[in-house]
Amino acid sequence: MAWNIGGWLAGVGAILVVVGGIIGWVLLPYMIEDEITKNVVLAKDSTSYKFWNKLPQPVEFKVYIWEVENPDGVLLHGEKPKMKETGPYTYLLNKTKENIKFSEDGNFVEFEQRTFYEFVPELSPNLSEDDEVTVLNSATMGLFLAADIVDDMWGTLAMRVAYEDLLGDFTSVFTKIKVRDLFFDGMMIKCKDNHENIFWEIICGKMAENYKIGLFKHFIRYDEKNDNYFYSFLNHKNGKTDGHFKVLTGKSDVSKLGQIVEWEHNPTLQFWSGDECNTIRGSDATIFPPFLGEKSQIFVYSTDLCKSLYLTYEKEIDHKGLNGYRYSVDSVQLGNVSSMPENYCYCPSNGACLKEGALDLTSCYNAPVIFSMPHFYGAPHYEQMVDNFKPNKEEHQMFLDIERKSGVPLRSSRKAQFNLMIKPIRSSSITKNLPEVVLPLFWVDESYELDEENTNSLKGLVVSKLSFVEIIHWTLLGVGCILFLIGAALHCHKKITSMKHKKQMLSMYTQSQSVLIHSYT
Repeated sequence: MAWNIGGWLAGVGAILVVVGGIIGWVLLPYMIEDEITKNVVLAKDSTSYKFWNKLPQPVEFKVYIWEVENPDGVLLHGEKPKMKETGPYTYLLNKTKENIKFSEDGNFVEFEQRTFYEFVPELSPNLSEDDEVTVLNSATMGLFLAADIVDDMWGTLAMRVAYEDLLGDFTSVFTKIKVRDLFFDGMMIKCKDNHENIFWEIICGKMAENYKIGLFKHFIRYDEKNDNYFYSFLNHKNGKTDGHFKVLTGKSDVSKLGQIVEWEHNPTLQFWSGDECNTIRGSDATIFPPFLGEKSQIFVYSTDLCKSLYLTYEKEIDHKGLNGYRYSVDSVQLGNVSSMPENYCYCPSNGACLKEGALDLTSCYNAPVIFSMPHFYGAPHYEQMVDNFKPNKEEHQMFLDIERKSGVPLRSSRKAQFNLMIKPIRSSSITKNLPEVVLPLFWVDESYELDEENTNSLKGLVVSKLSFVEIIHWTLLGVGCILFLIGAALHCHKKITSMKHKKQMLSMYTQSQSVLIHSYT
């Protein structure tokens, strides 16, 4: 009877091990993929749609302003700019998608995303939008660069007169300005009631012409009522959309979920001088495909930079009990042409390529704007041009944390520093002593972190269900192994007992035969 029990237990245990193995290593991966795919594919009735349509919580947008501590020394004596970081001035970004339209086959979705900025004093300790900061007057520098094109003295003098009419103070390329004016309300460019100035007519006429065709849409706001223009850095984004997108829903291929196929009704960009640089890659950073791994390379298209950036795997992370991967942007992709020949098409013209860690955005903004990482992280050549910079990876590198199964963003930090080239302007006594420097204006950190409520929702949506299946898998394996071992042990015990019994019987038989033989002899 013991033999039957042992064999039965071992058999049942073996069956459970096989079933558990099939569930864990065959069915479980399929169930995981099927469950996640159903939830992440973009469709009006999918779980991911509500998160994609409107971010479940606002995004923090921190602005750090670079003040110039020695403006007179820079202007009059060509001193190295001494920079002072002021901030963060923190805003909450509310992003909502609108004009959403799915294709008939469900493979594409078109939309626009509108963003609103709201200043939050509680997150900006001891700071106010009414603070005055000493910064480079970008509008001034732009006019001086325009004057530099004019060779004769009349042009320079005419520019000086026009400048006094348009902007007022003509003593410096630096200015004291309120934070709200610097970023949103704007500095007035007085085009109204200056018709007696010929150069004014040229400047304001050209400005009006270019404004109408959208060349100045990033920095210039037109006040139609008063016929004046206002120059600011972020007003063009507040309450506005960042273009028309057409992306893949992932229905046909979930690995291409969120991939942009058109921006502004065009499959390629028009900013750069080569096809490679004008190729749109990746998503808009609000949605990513699932099942990313350590070898995955993530592409994100940035409308602020007019290009795609890629992120590579850095390390594993834990976010409130959710396992994820961190991907980060390496400054090597902003390398110069000598180290990365494929960057040739980002150069504005032959011989004008920037050094490693900087990107010329002139063709994107129609203004001499230069992008870099904060504190010139990854751009040592430009870091040496100014004082008081302390670049480090932890504070100044862009990164993205993603839940490794679903592809849901857990935490992100998109950082960018915007700079302007300054240089001495010929035939101008005001600017003739300026050093040739890439001068930082400000840097931003757009950060997002999935809160407790939505983290728990994600756990319930994917992780908990999958954990339940994994529990069944390991339970069957465990119970099966135990039953198999018990059955095997009983079988072995029976076998050993049987062998001992046979030996005893053989010994008794041998002894009896020996006695019998002895009695006959």
